[in-house]
Amino acid sequence: MSQFFDIAQHEFKMSIRRKGFWIAYLLLSVFYGITLFAPSPMGDVLIIHPEEVWTYAGQIAFMFNMLMPLAGGILAADRMQRDFYLQIHELQQSTPVTGLVYILGKYFGVLGSILLPIFLWVVTASLLAIPLALAPFSFLGAMLVAFISMSVPACAFVVAFSLACPLVMPVRVYQILFTGYWFWGNYLNPNIFPTLSGTILTPGGRFVLEAFFGAFINNSEPRYSAPEAIANLLILGLCIAMVIFVLNRYLAWQAQRA
Repeated sequence: MSQFFDIAQHEFKMSIRRKGFWIAYLLLSVFYGITLFAPSPMGDVLIIHPEEVWTYAGQIAFMFNMLMPLAGGILAADRMQRDFYLQIHELQQSTPVTGLVYILGKYFGVLGSILLPIFLWVVTASLLAIPLALAPFSFLGAMLVAFISMSVPACAFVVAFSLACPLVMPVRVYQILFTGYWFWGNYLNPNIFPTLSGTILTPGGRFVLEAFFGAFINNSEPRYSAPEAIANLLILGLCIAMVIFVLNRYLAWQAQRA
C-alpha cells in the first residue's frame, strides 16, 4: 500500500508542477468565469434562486465537462509513455513494485492532478457567487455534488484511456484523435450523425444531468431516468477497469519480450 501511495504522490506532484498544466486550466477558468459571471449584451446577470440551485449546478458541471476533461485527457497523454521514453519503467521492473500497483499509482496520481484545478474552480466560483448575492449558500454543496457525480467520472474515464492508448500510438496522434472523439462521442446529435452521444457509453455527464439535476438539454423533455444514469456510471467504471486490466497485461507482455 505504501508503494501505491508513493507512486501516486510522485506522479501527482510531477503533473501539477508543469507550467503548461496550469496555463491550460487558467485559460479555461477565465473563459468559464466570463461565460458565467459577465453580464449579457442586454446587461442581465445570472442570479440563481434557491429553487434553481440544483438545476444550475448540473448545467454548469455539464458545461465544465465540455472542455475540462478534454484538457485533462490531452495533458495526461504523455504520463505513461514518458516512463518508457526515459526508461523509468525498466527501473520499476527491477523493484518489488508489481505492475498493477505501478499502474494504479500512476492512474490515481494523474487523476488527482487533473481533478485538482477543476475542484478549485468549482469551490472558488461558488464562494464568489455567494457573497455577490448571485447564488444562495446551498449552491456550494450542489456544485460539489455535481462535481463528484459528473466531473469525476468523466475525468476518470479519459485519464484511463490517456495513459494506455499512447503506448500503442504517438502521443500527438492520440491527442488529435481524442479531441475528435470527445466532441463526436458526447455532443453531436445522434439523429443527424452516427455517434455514441446519447448511448450508455457517453461520459460527458448528460445522463446524470437529466436524471438527478432536473436540467434538460435545450429545454427538451427528460430522456434519461435514474436507473439509466446509474447504469451509465457503472458502465464507465467497467470500461475504466477493463482499460487498466488490458494495460496491465500489455506491460506484462512487454516485460516478457524484453
